[in-house]
Amino acid sequence: MKVRHLSLKYKIVLLLIPIVIVIFMAILQLNINTLKSGLSRDLEHELEGIGNLTAMQLDPAQITSLVNHSSKDNPDFAKVQNQLDYIQKVQGTMSSGYIWKFQDGKAYSVAFTSDLDNAETDFSKPVDGLSPVNLKAGTQAYETGTRQITGMYSDALGSWRTIMLPIRNEGKVIAVLGIDYSAAYINDAVSASRTKQIIITLVGIAITGLIIYYIVHRLLRPLRNIVRMANKIADGDLSTQDFTADSKDEIGQLFNAIGKMNTHLRSLIQNIQEQSKLMMSSSEQLKTGASETESYSLSVTKNISEVAEQTTTTSKIADDTVTVLEETALGIQRIAESTSSASEESNQMADDAEAGHKVLQEMMNQMEAINTSVGQISRVLHNLNVRITEIGTFTDLITEVSQQTNLLSLNASIEAARAGEHGAGFAVVASEIRKLAESTSKSAAGISDLVSRIQDSTNDSLNAAEHGQQEATHGMSLATEAGQAFNRILSSTSNVAMQMQEISASLEQISASSEEATASVTELKYAAGNISRTSGQVSEAASKQLDFIQEISKSSQSLNEVSRQLQDQIMVFKVK
Repeated sequence: MKVRHLSLKYKIVLLLIPIVIVIFMAILQLNINTLKSGLSRDLEHELEGIGNLTAMQLDPAQITSLVNHSSKDNPDFAKVQNQLDYIQKVQGTMSSGYIWKFQDGKAYSVAFTSDLDNAETDFSKPVDGLSPVNLKAGTQAYETGTRQITGMYSDALGSWRTIMLPIRNEGKVIAVLGIDYSAAYINDAVSASRTKQIIITLVGIAITGLIIYYIVHRLLRPLRNIVRMANKIADGDLSTQDFTADSKDEIGQLFNAIGKMNTHLRSLIQNIQEQSKLMMSSSEQLKTGASETESYSLSVTKNISEVAEQTTTTSKIADDTVTVLEETALGIQRIAESTSSASEESNQMADDAEAGHKVLQEMMNQMEAINTSVGQISRVLHNLNVRITEIGTFTDLITEVSQQTNLLSLNASIEAARAGEHGAGFAVVASEIRKLAESTSKSAAGISDLVSRIQDSTNDSLNAAEHGQQEATHGMSLATEAGQAFNRILSSTSNVAMQMQEISASLEQISASSEEATASVTELKYAAGNISRTSGQVSEAASKQLDFIQEISKSSQSLNEVSRQLQDQIMVFKVK
């Protein structure tokens, strides 16, 4: 089983056990070192005591003799050896004793205990097989004249500690006394103590491990409830009612915090469930509204496009109407000019008639001048007939123009009706133009009737003048009739002149109205152009609005789907 799959309790125990083991091992090592150090100190004290005692019992003279004549045959050798053996026997723990002399930095045997008889045979050769530690201590004791105690060292024969004491004769160091103590008992004691300490340590580790396990188990017991609650929360079960822990430690605080979190999550999930239901309902309504708005926007966009097209058509019609009105105004201006000329001719005709009347008066007094006067009258009547014929032509032209004007006003009224509200002003102007055209037509008809009668009168006068020339005898009666005819001509001419003036005034009004109509239609054309441009902008804005509404519709569908998914996910939680 992998460590990460273990419970927290076992992880803590596994973490603490190595620490406990390290602590116990440190204590074990400390105890062993303490024991070893104590035994070493005791041995060192014993070495000092034995060394000092042995050195005091040796005779420096005998040692000097042995230094000078190193041999077993020297009587002092046996004496010194007996002393060393005696001390070894009495002390009991002394392993061996020996005396060295030093020459050229090398140690030579002088005397030793009996146990070294087989090892030390040739006194002329340096001692062989010495431990460097032992040799170093002996050299230092010889050279410094102070005692030297070695640490524990080992050789082929075992583990040892040695004390080296300088031997003086007359204040001069002549040799070194060495006493070896076996350190095996120290190792044995340390080994026995180590075994005992290890057993105690193992028992202590086991007991401590059980105690740690028990404590951790007790401390982590509330975590089971916390884990159980956390698993329920993780599974979406928030139905557990409020709960608290009795302990005030970190685990108790964690327990209480999870309880608060459970309560808050339950409240939050309940609110989210309610809000998600409301959001899903609102998204459904938004989706429906967006669909309806999209349909309405499509209809509005289509209508605006149609209005823009109709406005463009109206603008073209208004442009054509302006052209027609301009041409009509030009024709009316020409008619006015012709009417002015006719009025002048009528005035001239009145003057001629007045002159004719005077001639007739003179003719009654002077019949001799009848032929001349009648000839003049014939010429005047002929000219008058020509002018009256021209007036008839003008009146026919006025009648035709008024009829065309009436037809144009009718077409303008129809286009104004098509333009709707924007053509209301133009319809009024067209109606006034139609009325004026009808009035002009009636006036032209009256003028035509008067001209016809004037023509008849002129023809009669011409016939009368011709008849007067043929019948001079009837001059007076004809002159009288001519006077009467001239009176009628004068009256008719005056009427014609007045009517011509009225026609001229009417034409001026028609011209002014035509200019006003032209200006109104021009304004209508500009207004239609502005409406067309505005309609295009509105159509573009409506198209953008339609795109925006379609985006809203898509967003509402996405919102509805998200609300549905949120509702499905929220339903995983159990709050009751």
